[in-house]
Amino acid sequence: MKQRSMPPGQPTEQPSAAEATFNRMVTPRARVHAIVDAAQNADAPVQARKLGLDSASLFAGALGRDLAQVAPHLVTTSGGAAFGRWWFGHWRTNLGVLFEASASPRELREHFRTLLIVNGDAGRRFYFRFYDPRVMRSFLPHCKGDEVRRFFGPVRAFYCEGAGGTELIRFAPDADGVAITTRPVETS
Repeated sequence: MKQRSMPPGQPTEQPSAAEATFNRMVTPRARVHAIVDAAQNADAPVQARKLGLDSASLFAGALGRDLAQVAPHLVTTSGGAAFGRWWFGHWRTNLGVLFEASASPRELREHFRTLLIVNGDAGRRFYFRFYDPRVMRSFLPHCKGDEVRRFFGPVRAFYCEGAGGTELIRFAPDADGVAITTRPVETS
């Protein structure tokens, strides 16, 4: 979500500290996408569409229609600087996660839909809010082997805010499980 150059003489908006930190951490020329949690901000999918970005609920069918206002939505950012400004303008709200992947939006949506339901004790099924930064920060550090490969699928790296928004965390698969990189975010 690097800043696009403006015509000479036009004022440029400086990125927030969180956005600047993200721009330094993200792989150069990576395709960045987001999963926004409409339960945290019902306007998120609407805002993405207003910015001309593709947005699709991870819930399908009648459930997708009934829960559209609170569902997780996959947003293909296409390097949109305006989306980056909007996203990082909501820093510290647990809006969702950013991630790097070169797969198509259809492939990404299919992959993420496989992660939405987990089996608990006695055959009980639960929704897994993996796209909530608070859940991701607790879950990913404990993943190993096949669990890492299944969770990441086509994703090269996930990014989320740390507790209190004072840091940006990058999670990437590695030989031992998940590599975690944390960078402080200046707060004013």
